[in-house]
Amino acid sequence: MLKLYIGNKNYSSWSMRPWLVLKKSELPFEEKLILLDVPGFKAKLFKLSSAGTVPVLQVHGEMIPDSLAISEWAAKGVPNLWPKDAKDKQIAREFCKQMQDDFVNLRSEAPMNLRRRTRSKLPKSAVQDAARMQDIWLELLGKHDGPYLFNDWSIADAFSTPYASRFVSYGIDRNARADTYISELMSDDDFLEWEIAGLSETWKMPDTDAVNT
Repeated sequence: MLKLYIGNKNYSSWSMRPWLVLKKSELPFEEKLILLDVPGFKAKLFKLSSAGTVPVLQVHGEMIPDSLAISEWAAKGVPNLWPKDAKDKQIAREFCKQMQDDFVNLRSEAPMNLRRRTRSKLPKSAVQDAARMQDIWLELLGKHDGPYLFNDWSIADAFSTPYASRFVSYGIDRNARADTYISELMSDDDFLEWEIAGLSETWKMPDTDAVNT
């Protein structure tokens, strides 16, 4: 049995990505939720890995931290989690790395918060990040016929989903094509399962809730 350690579903974008990947893989796994920003939470995280973060996937005695590393591990057993075309697969990997490493302003000024619905004005740097992300989505969608970035659902879409939720939570402007893609991600059955659980959580992170209220 695989065991995936995650943070609060309402807030933890990093946890959502590999959770979606494992759900799509149909590999059986147990989830273990660790509340973030409560007394003693860091000590719990450092017991899991030296990174001191979630997500972490436990595979037998091995602990795999990092959303992309977990997703790569899953794809070794379920290759169709990546696009079938070799060139697309490489582009998808690079895309996922960018989703993790880039868009710092959008991540800090519009943290994932599934309960949030606001039209408060975001700083220019965050708006510019959102516009860049939309351009990347549109470029990939324009090269493929399916509803997802590489036709069929892939790990790349899992890495887009937390950002898509930000467009909804913060009322970020997008054109019709990007809105259709966001709606596709937001109506996915596995995302809806995660969202329902997140919305039902009673725990709150006041610092995150206070951003752009």
